[in-house]
Amino acid sequence: MNKLLWLCGIIAFAVISCSEGNRGSGKEKDALRAYDSVLIEREPGFSRHLTEVYWMLYKDGTVTECTRSVFVSDDGKDTVRTVRFSDANGRRVQYLIDDIYVKGTAKDIVAVEDNNHCSDLGGLYIYFYYPGKTVQYQYDWGRTGVKYSSEFKKLMNLLKAHDAE
Repeated sequence: MNKLLWLCGIIAFAVISCSEGNRGSGKEKDALRAYDSVLIEREPGFSRHLTEVYWMLYKDGTVTECTRSVFVSDDGKDTVRTVRFSDANGRRVQYLIDDIYVKGTAKDIVAVEDNNHCSDLGGLYIYFYYPGKTVQYQYDWGRTGVKYSSEFKKLMNLLKAHDAE
């Protein structure tokens, strides 16, 4: 009886392990690639700049940097200045976003040494817009013990998004 119980447990474990192992591949990976757009937004913390900067990655691979004044213009219009990345830099941004967040072949954070936090340094928010849902990633520059991966640092350098880092 005891051997039968052990055998059932091993079979159940094998079935669960196989189904868990396949869960991250195939259909879900394809669904993750179907994001409509990605918004990358910098939060300045307590030191406010005169402009807000954010980046958009579109489904077709176009990457734009958008700059908006914190103050409304004299005519009351909210003006946004948009600059398109070169095709080469746009592809680099898209590959890094896909590697880090979609495929999972690269990491964003490689180590957390401590949990010290300074709340006035701002952060970064990354929003993935999928049909019917939004997925958000948040980074606080004030977390002093966080070690970012080389891929994440390359992405930040391409975007020049780490003024407060």
